[in-house]
Amino acid sequence: MAKVLDWRRSEDPADFIHQAVQALTEGALVVVPSDTCYIALASGLQSQAVEALWDFCGPGPTGLYLVPRSAEESADFIPSFSPGALRLARKVWPGPLIIQHGNGSPASTIGCLSDSTRRRLQTEDHQVRLWQPGNEIVGYISRLFSGPLVGGLPMGKQPEGKQPESKQGVITEVRQLPEPNEGELVVIDTGSIVGIGAPTVVGIDGTVGRILVPGVLVPEQLQALSQLLVLLVCTGNTCRSPMAAALMQKKILERFGGTADSIPIAVTSAGVSAMGGDPASSGARQAIRNYGLNLESHQSTPIQEYMVEQADLVLVMGFRHRSILCSQWPEYADKVFMLAGDQGDISDPFGGPIEVYEHCAKQIDRHTSTWVDRFDPSSVIRWETRV
Repeated sequence: MAKVLDWRRSEDPADFIHQAVQALTEGALVVVPSDTCYIALASGLQSQAVEALWDFCGPGPTGLYLVPRSAEESADFIPSFSPGALRLARKVWPGPLIIQHGNGSPASTIGCLSDSTRRRLQTEDHQVRLWQPGNEIVGYISRLFSGPLVGGLPMGKQPEGKQPESKQGVITEVRQLPEPNEGELVVIDTGSIVGIGAPTVVGIDGTVGRILVPGVLVPEQLQALSQLLVLLVCTGNTCRSPMAAALMQKKILERFGGTADSIPIAVTSAGVSAMGGDPASSGARQAIRNYGLNLESHQSTPIQEYMVEQADLVLVMGFRHRSILCSQWPEYADKVFMLAGDQGDISDPFGGPIEVYEHCAKQIDRHTSTWVDRFDPSSVIRWETRV
């Protein structure tokens, strides 16, 4: 019989979290909401609990998966976790994405688990799935629980006459949960979860990604999320950063081959004092033509927090720009760098003669080459089109 904790009527929700953590420690299964459906958790240190989880969820299309506290903790479970997989996890987690990845390292945390638990977690070719679901309750439990968590998707029967909300039949209401064959079951009930669907399961092998089980995230979204996004920043976004973006994009295409649509590295630009909608300055448009490029369609864009958040690398033209970004959004300071490195500012050509713009373009040309040479192809996932 399940013990149901109604989150909506609780006077002290923290007590429910502690009850869930205690239940996991004692070997019980705990059902909690995620951003897509209800999921079941078990302690990875309790072999019997993992077996009960397997029985409760069934092998299903997603199997069992480890629940890391963060994207970075994935490297503890899988030391060979690829840079591309880590970057994708950072962008999506907590969120509706399960990542399957090879695990061939004897130093893996998985090696500390029992033989039976490893068998439930690993495929025959040593693939392991990881997922950090998007829900604050999961986050609270994972932070308080001392040990690895194993998760699964309960695949209960739908009410008579009702069709599954996805081909996976994910559980979005507590009343749809199956009864466990044995052992204790604790359920944190937050009500009906709006049926946005099941998490997408992807397999990542080095630089190649493939959708294993379709879900909420569609191929176009995965492609966009996997891109290495470079943001170039100056003052008005009419001179330096537009020239830098155009030059960097050209060099990326030359290095990686293909077209702008097929290269999973995107370059954009913005200005800390940009008005928005202004064209590139005439001097910048003229100077960039020397490189076979044009800025005729450019329109200035003011910097926004979401741009800095989504960017993998932010390159600024001057120290003032870096100070503004780091003081306004200090949580992203570790990815904000000077384009010219320790050589200082890129000179601002605004209002100067064409010779000043051409000198600025030469500076930018030299320094963008340095950055493009640093880009690691292994951090870029190329997605197979078939699912």
